[in-house]
Amino acid sequence: AQAILAQAQNQQGIFPHHSSNRLASRSLTPAVMGQSECKGLSTSDATTDTVKVNVGVTLLADAAGAAQTSPKHQAAEEQLRCREEEVKEKQLQQEREEEERRRQKAEEQQRLERERAEEQLRLEHERAALAQAREEQRLREKAELAECEAAERMAAEEATRRAEDERKRAAEEQARKEAQEKVDVFLKAKGFKTMSMPRTSCFTASYPLHVAVQENNAGLVSALLLSGADKKVKNSTGKTPLEAAEKLNKKGSHAAVMAALG
Repeated sequence: AQAILAQAQNQQGIFPHHSSNRLASRSLTPAVMGQSECKGLSTSDATTDTVKVNVGVTLLADAAGAAQTSPKHQAAEEQLRCREEEVKEKQLQQEREEEERRRQKAEEQQRLERERAEEQLRLEHERAALAQAREEQRLREKAELAECEAAERMAAEEATRRAEDERKRAAEEQARKEAQEKVDVFLKAKGFKTMSMPRTSCFTASYPLHVAVQENNAGLVSALLLSGADKKVKNSTGKTPLEAAEKLNKKGSHAAVMAALG
C-alpha cells in the first residue's frame, strides 16, 4: 500500500516525499469531512487541486483496500493453487494408474498368449507322443503277429515233418514186416536156417542172397537186404551177390537185381 501511495504522489506531483502516514492524515481529513481547506498544499487552481486530491485519495483508498484484502486474496489464490495442484496430482495419479492398468493388461495379455502358446506346444507334443506310441504299438503288434505266424508255420511244418516221418517209419516198418515175412517163407522153402548162415552141398556154399540173385528175383533181393542180409558176403567161389549178378546178366536180364544190390 505504501508503494502504491508513493507512486500516486510521484504521478500527481502534489505531495512532498515524506511519511505516508502524515500524508494520509493531511489529505483524508478535509475530504472525508467535506471541508475545502487546501491552502497549505499549493498556490495552484482550487479545482485542479481538488481533482488531484480526489485522485490521490482514490489511489490511497485502493491501496489501503488492497492492503486490507491482500491476505484473503493470497489465501484464496493459495487455496486455488492448492486445488489446481491437487487436480493436477489427481490427474497424474489417474494417468499413472491408467498406465499401470495398461501395463498390467499388456502383461496379462502376454501371459495369456504365452500360456496359450505353451498349451499349444504341449498339445502338439502330446499328439506327437500319442502318434508315436500308436505307431510303436502297431509295429509291436505287427511283429508279434509275424512271430506268432512264424511260430505257427514252424509248428505246422514240424507237425507235417513228424507226420511224414511217422508215415515213412510206419511204411518202412510195414515194408520190413512184409519183407521179413517174405524172407521167412523163402528161407524155409530153400532150407536156410538164417540169412547169415550159408547152405552147403557137395563142398559148395551159398547164401540166401546169392540164391535170390540166381533166381533173378529183385523183390526178394530187396526183402533180404531190408531184413538185414549182408550184400558183401561171398559164396564158395568167392563172389559177392553183385558179382554173381553181373556174371549172370545177359543183355540186362539181371539189371533190376543189380539195381537192388547197388
